[in-house]
Parts: sequence; C-alpha cells; structure tokens
Amino acid sequence: MAYGSMQDIVKLCDKNHLEFWQAVVKEQAKETLEPETAIFDRMKSMFSVMKLTVGNYDKHAKSSSGMAGGDGEKIHQYNQKGNPLLGPFLAEVIENAVKTAECNACMKRIVAAPTAGSCGVIPSILIVYQKQFQADDDTITKALLVGAGIGSVIAENASISGAKGGCQAEIGTASAMAAGALAYLESQDNDKILNAVAMAIKNMLGLVCDPVAGLVEVPCIKRNAAGAVNAVVSAYMALAGVKSVIPVDEVISAMDEIGRGLPSCFKETSQGGLAVTPTAQSISKSLK
Repeated sequence: MAYGSMQDIVKLCDKNHLEFWQAVVKEQAKETLEPETAIFDRMKSMFSVMKLTVGNYDKHAKSSSGMAGGDGEKIHQYNQKGNPLLGPFLAEVIENAVKTAECNACMKRIVAAPTAGSCGVIPSILIVYQKQFQADDDTITKALLVGAGIGSVIAENASISGAKGGCQAEIGTASAMAAGALAYLESQDNDKILNAVAMAIKNMLGLVCDPVAGLVEVPCIKRNAAGAVNAVVSAYMALAGVKSVIPVDEVISAMDEIGRGLPSCFKETSQGGLAVTPTAQSISKSLK
C-alpha cells in the first residue's frame, strides 16, 4: 500500500490533485487489481445494507441473553416528544447507533464498521446526514471511503481489535472514521479531516473492553452511541477551526502504545472492569 499514515494520504492527494476518498480508492485498486468502479460500487452497497439494518429494526427483538433489545425504540419514542435537550441531528444519531448495535446483538444483518462490536457508529451518522441534508448515495459513499482510509491506517499502525487494543481500538476507531467522514462531507478539507480524526481518537484513548458474560452487548451497545456522539463533537470542533495539538499520526501511535500496555483483563477477556462486577457475575452464572 502506498500510504501507511494519514499524512501519506494527504501527500497523495496533493501530488495527484485528488480528494481524500479518491486517493483511497486508487490505492485500493492498485492493491487488489480491481477496477476503481467496483470498489466504489461495493462500498455503496454496504451503505444500502446499513440503511436496511436501521430500517428493519425490530423493536420487539431480544438477544438470547435478554440483555439487549428494545432500547432503540425507547430512544425513538423519547425523540418523538421533541425534547429540547438535543437537536434533531444528534438525537437521531444516538437512536440509530443503539438500533444498529442492538441488531448485531440480536443476530440481524449488519456491516462491521470496522468491527461488529462498533457497527453502529458510522451508519448512525451517515444515515442521518443523508436524511437531513438530502445527500445522495454517491456522496455518502465517498464519505465511507474516507472512513475506510482512516480505518486502514489505524489498523496498520495501532489496532481495530478489542482483544488486542481494548475498546479504544473498536469504538475509538469507528468514532475516528465517522468523524473524518463527517468532516469530509462538510468541508472536503484534508486538514479538517485529520484534526477531526485526531480529536476523536484522543477522546477515546484508554477505553477498555470489558463485555459482560463475554457478549457484545453490555456495555458495547451504549458505547456505540457514545462513539457516535464523540465523532460529531470532534468533527464539529475541527470544522470550527479547532486543531489537535498532537498530530493525528502521533495520536495513532499513542493509541497503539496504550493498547499494548492495557492488561489482558481489559482486552475482551471479561476478566476485569464491568465484567467482574457482582451484577455481571450473576448474569454470567445465570446464562451458563
């Protein structure tokens, strides 16, 4: 791959007069020997699946453990009351993040973005953006490709696996991808994309992976909502001109260092954190 860092992607853009998403597509095409159109169309089809997941949400579905299901509908009903605490964009983002993550727990079809445990972050933002700003599928697909490029850099230089880097690697990466995608949609400015990514990751550094009973349900589903909100906040700050003091590639390096330093009990083993609380232990025993 011609790029191994976020700055490498920007250099490719500057050298070849490309937008961020175009640089990602061209390098992917070189690596896979696929036509660029095939890569674009495949990503476009993934967005269609994301929309179907939210559209087919079953408010009555419950996970086999009974810990997940129905919360997306609760948030939907609360949103319908027009509570002024949040604006319509962020309110629906939270709703869709929970709905998508609950679909994963209930064994429905989702898109791993970049993992199944973080599947609600990216679609929650892009689906609402399309709905509220009338963006077409091609525009959203470009944003998804921006996110894909960000995710590939993080995967290469840190991790997207909770078992390797804690939840910062899953929800944190998804949040960074979504922040960069949103910054692209609003600005097409590479500097703003990089700053959005940096701030999104910084806000998630050290987040542990401690699933109750080893299931991708508690606290994973609610963390999808938190990751989505973090992405919007980070993109918003970047769009306003706020810059990360630490450059994005250094932030990713710090993410890797922290992930490696986390004890194994905080990396998807369910041997620490929330997973060993008395309530969690009781739930685990009942499921066994």
